[in-house]
Amino acid sequence: MKRIFAVAAAGLGLLVSAGQAAAAAPGDSALQLAGQAAASGQAAGAQSGASQSQPSNTNISVRVLSPGDNGSVTQSNTVSSNATAANANVTGQSADQTQSGSCNCAGGTQAVGQEADSSQAAGALSYASQSGASNTNIPVRVLSPGDNGDVEQSNSVESDATAANANLTAQSAEQDAAGGAGTQAIGQEADSEQHAAAASAAEQTGAENTNISVRVLSKGDDGDVEQSNSVDSSAAAGNLNLTGQDADQDGGSGTQAIGQEAKSDQSATALSAAKQDGATNRNIPVRVLSKGDNGSVSQSNSVDSDATAVNLNALKQDADQDQSGKGTCGCASDGIQAIGQEAKSEQSAGALSVALQSGASNENTPVRVDSKGDDGDVSQSNSVDSDATALNVNLTKQDADQDQRGGDCRCGSDGIQAIGQEAKNDQSAAAASLAAQSGGHDRCGCDSSGNTNAPVRVGSYGDGGDVEQWNRVDSDATAVNLNALKQDAD
Repeated sequence: MKRIFAVAAAGLGLLVSAGQAAAAAPGDSALQLAGQAAASGQAAGAQSGASQSQPSNTNISVRVLSPGDNGSVTQSNTVSSNATAANANVTGQSADQTQSGSCNCAGGTQAVGQEADSSQAAGALSYASQSGASNTNIPVRVLSPGDNGDVEQSNSVESDATAANANLTAQSAEQDAAGGAGTQAIGQEADSEQHAAAASAAEQTGAENTNISVRVLSKGDDGDVEQSNSVDSSAAAGNLNLTGQDADQDGGSGTQAIGQEAKSDQSATALSAAKQDGATNRNIPVRVLSKGDNGSVSQSNSVDSDATAVNLNALKQDADQDQSGKGTCGCASDGIQAIGQEAKSEQSAGALSVALQSGASNENTPVRVDSKGDDGDVSQSNSVDSDATALNVNLTKQDADQDQRGGDCRCGSDGIQAIGQEAKNDQSAAAASLAAQSGGHDRCGCDSSGNTNAPVRVGSYGDGGDVEQWNRVDSDATAVNLNALKQDAD
């Protein structure tokens, strides 16, 4: 049966290839031809890069016999990179043919051929890097009572890459030959090729926040020391194919043939990497005969990486044929009805995500000599996340309806009806995710990770603060294939 439809489609292609169109006058049995061809080639490329090297914030305050307060020291660094590549194809094809004779006996030929080809490629690349962000505060007090301000550093590195393709091809054909015994043929073909690739990388190296407070015979409180580091990387690649094919035929006892073919090739790849190395927060307050409290020391590090690749094919094929006797006796409808539908879908999705954190260090080393007071809390929070998702969805729907009936005398309807439906689906999804947190090493080759609190007190009564460390490492990889094929023939 498939070969029969192929031969019919080939014959139809010869009719359509002429690319001519002729309209029949009422009562004629002329030839009507409509040929439509739409070809779309699209390519989009985007590349973005952002780099920041060694931003430095230094505050050195020296007080001798100078009471007063030091102000806050704040540094904020942001590096962002975004790349987006997108293609959209909204092809629409519509053909209508009508034949009607004055005596309802038209017997002409109607032929409609529609072809739509769409090739799309989108690529996006984004990279963001930050190196050597340093925030240094060194207040020195001699016989100078007063409070030191807070020391804060905030670093953010982001990178986003998005590649998307959308194909919204719609084909519609209608033929009507009232009372005739002619030939009706409709051929629809839609090919869609989509390739989307997105790569994103974010890197942060050597973020340092250092506070060295020295007090000699200087009563007062030290401010809080805080460092916050965030590294994000996201890559998304998506393909969308919403091809719709619709064909309707209405006539007498002639021959009706509908052929629909749709091919969809989709490939999506997403790569994301986020890396943080050597984030260091140091607090070294020294007190000699200096009463007062030390501030809290906190460090927060976050590394995120996301990669998503998605393919969606929502092909819909619909064909309707109707033959009914419309002459004086109404006893026709012994014609031939043939419908052939073929849908092929190939989908490949791959997602890779990597998040790495190395050598995050938080150090607090307060020294007190004959200096009454309390030490602040020391806390460190580290979070490493990596997510990779690869998804393929095929929602092919094929629907074919055929109807033969006689007229008022109900003496016909002994024709031939044939329906062939074929759907092929190949899906491949792969997802890989890696999240790692390691100690790393300092310049001397020693382990530099962890949360360190080493208070030293000599002749100094008071309370030590709490020491807290919170570490979280998550890695998720998901690969999904979904085929919701539906075939209906009446």
